[in-house]
Amino acid sequence: MRKFAALAACAAALSFTAPASAMDGKDLATFKAKNACSKCDLKRASISLGQHENANLSRATLRDLDAKEINLRNADLSRSDMRRADFEKADLSGANMSRANAAGADFEKAMLAKANFSQADLAEADMEKADMTGINLSGAIMTNVLAKRVKLIGANMMKADMERIRLERADLTSAGMQRVNLKYADLERAILRNADMKDANMEGARLTRADFTGAALQDARFDDALIRLANFSSADLTDASGLDQEMLNLACGDAKTKLPSGLKIPMCAK
Repeated sequence: MRKFAALAACAAALSFTAPASAMDGKDLATFKAKNACSKCDLKRASISLGQHENANLSRATLRDLDAKEINLRNADLSRSDMRRADFEKADLSGANMSRANAAGADFEKAMLAKANFSQADLAEADMEKADMTGINLSGAIMTNVLAKRVKLIGANMMKADMERIRLERADLTSAGMQRVNLKYADLERAILRNADMKDANMEGARLTRADFTGAALQDARFDDALIRLANFSSADLTDASGLDQEMLNLACGDAKTKLPSGLKIPMCAK
């Protein structure tokens, strides 16, 4: 009898506490009706394919949200909790996600052009093949992010922590990457033409066949980096550290390549 009573009490407790972890249906209804629900609780809700341009979801709880192919152009999601949310193929162009927590979120093939992720946490997010042209990632945490074949043309990535990020075949043309942390990152075949990478940390990074043509690499760190077949034509490596002649013999440049004192580089084949 005591065992039955204990089980009944436990079941009652569970039924009482369950709503605290569930999505608030009223908040979802409010959002759909008003296109705004600041600080609301939409965790585990499904709003995929919705049209919510200019929506206000600032400081909202969006954990495990299903938002595939949603239109959130120019929306405000600043300081929201977006952990593990699914934004695959979503349109978040121009959206404000500054200081949001999007760790583990899925942005595969999403449109993120000119979005603002400054100071956001994107650790372990999936951003493969996303269009992030002109995005603001300054100060963002992007450790262990999957970002193969992304477009980061003209992106602001200043002081971003991108340790162990995967950027194979990514296009970072003219990106602002001053003081970015790319320690142990994979940038194989990445395009970094005219990128500003002053004081960037590429310690242990894989830079095989990366194109650094015209890049500003003053004071950048290359300790234990792999630069086999990398193209440094017209790049400025003045005061770059961690380079030696044996490493540079495996890369190439041109007559306009600027190197640390005492080093030289083979000419790239035309």
